[in-house]
Amino acid sequence: MIGQLTKIDLKVGTRGYVYPIYLLVALAYGLMVKAFPPEYYSSMVPLFIFFEPGLVGFMFVGTSIFTEKKDGTIGALAVTPIEWRSYIFAKTLLMSMVSLIAATIIMLIGTGSLKGLSYVLVGVFLVSVVYTLLGIAISAKYHDLDDYFVPLLGVMVISLLPYAHYHGYLTSETWKVLYVVPSYPGLYFFKAPFVEISRETLMRSGAGLVIWSGIAYYLAKIRFYKYAVEGLR
Repeated sequence: MIGQLTKIDLKVGTRGYVYPIYLLVALAYGLMVKAFPPEYYSSMVPLFIFFEPGLVGFMFVGTSIFTEKKDGTIGALAVTPIEWRSYIFAKTLLMSMVSLIAATIIMLIGTGSLKGLSYVLVGVFLVSVVYTLLGIAISAKYHDLDDYFVPLLGVMVISLLPYAHYHGYLTSETWKVLYVVPSYPGLYFFKAPFVEISRETLMRSGAGLVIWSGIAYYLAKIRFYKYAVEGLR
């Protein structure tokens, strides 16, 4: 069932230009990184990589759901005996796989090297899972990007604050609360190809993202069924 739903999602997303545009954005990010001197890679590459599976993915999964609402895909699925858990898993899996391709493009085009790519891919997969599920949970209530803009902007601002904290711009002890934002553990994976990150830190970061995945899945399951499924019946 998950395989079939993934094929449907890929077809719909490709027809609506969601996934092609997603990869074109990754190409653009790679070219932007390439414009910087190598000494800036440790700062710029993690930022652009996070934008792709995190913030861009968060926006695009919402766009995908809006498209499926409008063209009747979700409405058609709502009258079938489908397990909506499978639908959520399929969309999350596909977005994560596309994010892995996008991250590879950014690394290859931007830095001209795939050194440390394994760290990046682990982080990208986990971050993509979290933000895709959060995107499903939040976008389920809305019908177009205009309504989605405010929560999208809120998630963007909160998710970028850990980068400011990591680089020493937010020095107050109060800002340590940012460690619980899912972009923070992802940052360590994205930094690993360029600076030394201990294995213990990476393991803690991975565990934090797994916990976030569970929370995000619960929210996605509850809100998607309430707003996108029951709302169509």
